[in-house]
Amino acid sequence: MLDLDETDLRILRAMQGDGNLSVTEIASRAGLSQSPCSRRIARLQEQGVIRGKQTVLDARKLGFDTLIILRIKLQGHERGQLEAFKKAVREIPEIQIALLVLGDFDFYLRVIVRDVDHYQQLLQNKLVSLPGVREMQSSVILEVVKDSKTLPI
Repeated sequence: MLDLDETDLRILRAMQGDGNLSVTEIASRAGLSQSPCSRRIARLQEQGVIRGKQTVLDARKLGFDTLIILRIKLQGHERGQLEAFKKAVREIPEIQIALLVLGDFDFYLRVIVRDVDHYQQLLQNKLVSLPGVREMQSSVILEVVKDSKTLPI
């Protein structure tokens, strides 16, 4: 973990709260003038603390109304098989998150689709042919209660 002071944390809180803030606005919230704030932001970017900015789109307004949690159990856990599965998962744009987990299943995938028909096509055309899959279970998400990437800093 990097050694960050309270000013760095104020900068990060401001930036993760609103990615559209100007350096002037961030500096104001962090209690700095613009130049030192810019230097700190540049340092935080160089250190990899700030990994970029991303525009968050409203999935429903773009026609993606269905979220699925897909639990996957692999046939085995050999390195080659795991890597082949991970590579294949990365190439499917409907898979938003892929998590390797401990427990009854090996992976949890969050899949976003337009509707159940879209999911059925995705399942038949891509998901069932993922390498090394032994078992799959799907759950349709009824409501997203919280979806945050904000860190508790």
